Amino acid sequence: MKAVVFGLGGIGLNVIQGLKLAGADMIIGVDLNNDKAEWGRRFGMTHFVNPREIEGSIVAHIVNMTRTAFDQIGGADYSFDCTGNVEVMRDALECTHRGWGVSVVIGVAPAGAEIRTRPFQLVTGRVWKGTAFGGARGRTDVPRIVDWYMDGKIEIDPMITHRLSLEDINRGFELMRSGESIRSVVIY
Repeated sequence: MKAVVFGLGGIGLNVIQGLKLAGADMIIGVDLNNDKAEWGRRFGMTHFVNPREIEGSIVAHIVNMTRTAFDQIGGADYSFDCTGNVEVMRDALECTHRGWGVSVVIGVAPAGAEIRTRPFQLVTGRVWKGTAFGGARGRTDVPRIVDWYMDGKIEIDPMITHRLSLEDINRGFELMRSGESIRSVVIY
């Protein structure tokens, strides 16, 4: 399985962990911040791309990365947008494989924003879908996720990059906006 994760914040890193658990053999992380490459590798990412450091479009770049001798078309089996940027959502769809690629929108776009693509992208077999809470069902799935954490199958503690007092809560928002924090915990 070949997968692409756009945005390597707290959500994207957890998507990478899920892909690793699911047995993905190629996990491409995409982020504008090169510091996120180390984070991605820590959780299972196999390749990193900063769109500002490549020539041409990110879609063409990923399609080329995923081509093999057995699959000359290329494209990811799955992609995940964890940015909330509607242009990135389009790129995430268009970098998936024609015929069976699935692109999942996780990131929350600004109010009133619209996503769009050419109908050709969908009638060739790609699927564009959204998710809330990763599709987890609280009553049945949360206990299993807690077990994964307790058994060491997923890591959560390393994602806590800052511990802040309630008085410093605004600093937590600043750290989040600047991309300096993966997860901040407010202690009161």
